[in-house]
Amino acid sequence: MSTILCIDTASSRFALAVAREGEVVASREEDGAQDHSRLLLASIDRLLEGDRQSLNEILVVRGPGSYAGLRVGIATARGLGLALGIAVTGIGTMEAVAAAAGPGRLTVIHPAGRGDFAVQEFDHGQAAGPLRTVPGEDLPATGTAGEGAAARGGWEVTPSERCRAALGWRLGTGESADRTPVEALYLREPQITPPRRKPAAASA
Repeated sequence: MSTILCIDTASSRFALAVAREGEVVASREEDGAQDHSRLLLASIDRLLEGDRQSLNEILVVRGPGSYAGLRVGIATARGLGLALGIAVTGIGTMEAVAAAAGPGRLTVIHPAGRGDFAVQEFDHGQAAGPLRTVPGEDLPATGTAGEGAAARGGWEVTPSERCRAALGWRLGTGESADRTPVEALYLREPQITPPRRKPAAASA
């Protein structure tokens, strides 16, 4: 039996989905609570009912999205793939949203932090423009799809919907899984402030 697991940690809520014999049969979505690393593997085991050995492939959403979430999701996918000797395939967040939104021309969006959004145009599931960062106030008023689109009159696409659509995309390719290492797609590096050094104690 062919079994593919999808992992999507591009948002604060993470999602999982599983396909067996060419059909998406189950999915789940949980609040990452800023702790994807602690929650993800346990959620995978619940979805698979503890049977990791049944997996033939892992599909992971590689970004753009939550910096910490993507790192955990991809590292988990790689670790499972290495332990089980199976392929790990990647799909972009924007491609997964476009797959969920279906045919037609639309603007895919995804939160990029600091009030900005990742933005890319798609036409019938194919990228029709460059991936870029846009301030939230400059987003198109109509024709958007993705996380945060409902507030702008667009189509809200949840992590669970992204994950199931990503599996549909993978099942529709009809090709062998790509075994090249999956790399995260970041629009920018996070702002990380190094800890301040404590002042040296004055010598007596």
